[in-house]
Amino acid sequence: MLGMRGASFVQICGLIATCLFPHLTLAEEPTKESSVLTTDEIVISATRTAEPIGQSAAAITVLTREQIERSPYTGGHQLDDLLRSVPGVQPATLSSRYNHPTAQSVTLNGLGTRRTLVLLDGVPLNDGFGGWINWGLIPNDIERVEIVPGGASNLYGTWAMGGVIHIITTSPAEGTGFKVDSQAGTLSTYQQALNARYGTDRFRFSIGYRWFHTNGIIPVPAYQQGPVDRTNDSRHELLNGRLAWLPSSRTTLDLSGSLFREDRTFGTSLSLASRTIGNIALGLHSDQGQGGRWESKLFAQWQTFRNQTSQITPSPLLRLAEFRNLIQTIPSNDFGGSLQWTGSLWGPDRLVLGSDARTIIAQATDDLFSSGGFTGQTLARGHQLGWGLFGEWILPATERLTVTPSLRADWWKNYNARSESPTATTVFRDNTVQVVNPKLSANYVLTENVRAGASIYQGFRAPTINELYRGFGFSGFSFLPNDQLRPERLTGTEVKLEGNLFSDRSFSWRLSAHRDEVKDQILFLTQGPTAAQRQNVGRTLSTGGALDLSYQVAPLLSLSFGYAYVDSAITSLPGAQDREGKRIPNVSRNQLTAGLTGGRSDWVAVTIMARYLSRQYTDDLNLQPVADFVVLDASLQHELRKGLRLVLNGENLTDRHYIATQTGSIKTLGSPLLIMGGIRAEY
Repeated sequence: MLGMRGASFVQICGLIATCLFPHLTLAEEPTKESSVLTTDEIVISATRTAEPIGQSAAAITVLTREQIERSPYTGGHQLDDLLRSVPGVQPATLSSRYNHPTAQSVTLNGLGTRRTLVLLDGVPLNDGFGGWINWGLIPNDIERVEIVPGGASNLYGTWAMGGVIHIITTSPAEGTGFKVDSQAGTLSTYQQALNARYGTDRFRFSIGYRWFHTNGIIPVPAYQQGPVDRTNDSRHELLNGRLAWLPSSRTTLDLSGSLFREDRTFGTSLSLASRTIGNIALGLHSDQGQGGRWESKLFAQWQTFRNQTSQITPSPLLRLAEFRNLIQTIPSNDFGGSLQWTGSLWGPDRLVLGSDARTIIAQATDDLFSSGGFTGQTLARGHQLGWGLFGEWILPATERLTVTPSLRADWWKNYNARSESPTATTVFRDNTVQVVNPKLSANYVLTENVRAGASIYQGFRAPTINELYRGFGFSGFSFLPNDQLRPERLTGTEVKLEGNLFSDRSFSWRLSAHRDEVKDQILFLTQGPTAAQRQNVGRTLSTGGALDLSYQVAPLLSLSFGYAYVDSAITSLPGAQDREGKRIPNVSRNQLTAGLTGGRSDWVAVTIMARYLSRQYTDDLNLQPVADFVVLDASLQHELRKGLRLVLNGENLTDRHYIATQTGSIKTLGSPLLIMGGIRAEY
């Protein structure tokens, strides 16, 4: 283990730079690290079709391949850590490397967790059973990430009520190539990743493998620890592959798949989880000429999730011993597909028509225990089926004005749901939801360097099988399901003003604001000192805005700054007026981000990233605060020769001990000081 605890970032970087690079000189090469991109950058996620970012009304952020590789966060499974640097994006405050799988989430526009669609090459990463994000399924070869806040149910349906994050990986190319990323660090943390590719003009193939392990830390603060507490170690493996066949220059058939396995513990010997996830996807893309394009996608995922919890005795705050109280086994199947056509009616316009569907089948079997042993078994299961039709017209009304109306109709059904216990069997009623979600967007080019955009939209989110039928517990606190949950309904608006301050586009800026009102938002409402249940809240309101600045100070130095404010609160809750005015759990009002990138990628590159998150609450009564905190991360990279690079990454360099979350009376520490070093080789 490296003895760097408490060392400052300046000391670390100064020592490394002095020892390794005493003759460092800087050449003239720009770093190109702006996240507010130029107007000709092409994005696909805002409209489900290729579109110049300057024509979109949405406040889109793109993380490029260079930004990702020069960041302190190694591996696709750390994408949630990188997203913390984007104003307005709030992943779960505890990194997915240490967090429980069911708590891995992301929030856009302050709408709360489970309301953002995360795509991996067009396939949902949102768990079909529970809605959480399977960050571990992301491979290392990320090409770019597109972040689109604001209602997107008009194109994507239930999963995208709060927006879309699309992770696009590198497509296999012609020729051969090989990559190795080998790193080790403190807390017995190791990561090994391999990627290989081979391609001809007709067939292209790539395969990747990643292995990760960390011992972690004892997650309970020292003042709450007892003999029962231990580290929250985590390990996973990911094997992924991709095969592309190009029968012609206009048609591509793409087959991809992955196998993921992980094992985790959560601070005690009997609190643990394991998952095995396999998936496969088949895609077809065909350009018809004159702007016409057909796209189709089929995907399937199979998962087995095993979750074991324990009861701390004699009480959660007096942590002397534990006994196993639950073993939960959840097999689930997730199947879906989409078909989309993009074309033109009269030339410069674009018309998008499509349909998609998704079905989820899941079952949770609970083996119950007391201190004396096995006491019984319960079972809950359910099926969900969703189907949608959508249409969009991207209309250049004038040379400066682009108007985009869109509409989606969704049909969503819960069926064949039941629960069984030793004393009773309950068959839940089937439930069908039919909704229509429109959106109208407009983008106007004010000047050569200034653009304005505005959108008004509606959205919805159907409750997941997990929310309807699965209960769980942690540290003596129970979370109860609710089979009577209704879908959430969103009405919102978003505006932006963005541009470039100088003609050379070295200084990019963006201002954005939003107002989102949700009817029947699903939240955990406290039922007593040891339990909470999911319920529909009358109305909630989220209002806020964001500032995003990026400045290329010199060819070898770029700066970025971001600030986001969001006030997200319960405005109406009949029968529980004491909760009105309370803030939505797990959403901070203030978020600050800052970054510095210096040097050049073919010699020495330094990246420093800092972030601040203000106080938030983990419960509906706002009695469990998580204090504000500042975290500093950095990366130092040196290219020894072409294709061979030394990497030194540091996270939480000030070794700030902060609380990331709280369950009942038990607090959980945030990500610790972590130093990782190693090599990256590519040829």
